[in-house]
Amino acid sequence: MFSNLSDLKKAGLFYVLVMALNVTQILIFRAAAPEAGIVVYTHMFTPLLITLLMLFVFTRDGYGQHGRFGLGLRRLGWRAWGLALLLPLLVLAVSYGMGWLSGAAALVVPEDGGGLPNLLVNLIIHLLITSFFILWEEIGFRGYLQPKLMGLGAKQAIILSGFLHGVWHLPIILLTPFYVDLGNRFLTIPIFLLLLTASGVITGFLRLETDSLWPGTILHGAFNTFLSVFTMFTVMSSPLATYLVGETGALTLLATAVVAFWLLQHGKTAVALTPKMHPAAESVK
Repeated sequence: MFSNLSDLKKAGLFYVLVMALNVTQILIFRAAAPEAGIVVYTHMFTPLLITLLMLFVFTRDGYGQHGRFGLGLRRLGWRAWGLALLLPLLVLAVSYGMGWLSGAAALVVPEDGGGLPNLLVNLIIHLLITSFFILWEEIGFRGYLQPKLMGLGAKQAIILSGFLHGVWHLPIILLTPFYVDLGNRFLTIPIFLLLLTASGVITGFLRLETDSLWPGTILHGAFNTFLSVFTMFTVMSSPLATYLVGETGALTLLATAVVAFWLLQHGKTAVALTPKMHPAAESVK
């Protein structure tokens, strides 16, 4: 249908369509079942659906030699899985630790936690389920969109795809009561967008370094999983805690931004990887 579009135009079309579908399905749920929290999960399906439409309907690139395999699904990138699991834990441990020390939040041990074995089992189950849903997002934003932005340069593509991923969350935040619903949104939304941009830099580097979507998906899933654990072990002693820890916390943003900034300044990607994603792409230096 649009066989002559440049990669940047494909990226633009993808984003217009994914935002339109995202808003549409949220509005349908609001009208038909305003109390249905399942909309938080259905909106995660929109990047995958639009990716499939871009590949097999609008551009038909999916029928080519590299098509659907250019999404980063063939390679496991397993050497980066340990880092993908450990880094979110370290970032959240630092941010929540600082939050506990500030007195705005306090560390507690739930009485009905079921012990360490039960916690570990629940952690693994939560990680698997969360990563399954997150894969739908990653296929769209790091599998399809980021490579299409590589003509802007690797750093720019990584930063922009992370920011656009953050903006994609705004309809579920603004149009439903199910996500990022605490605190003053004039403060929480900017922090959230900056956090998604910074975390997108880390996920984007994993995508480039491994030529695989799986490490970034695991990192994204691990962040959400460990976030639920730290939330369970934390009592908000002050309303200020909403702005310090969690997805809308300045301390979480600071810890994540430090890692992202270091990668932007010192991270390197294999020169052989970037031409696979875009002929004009630059290596990250």
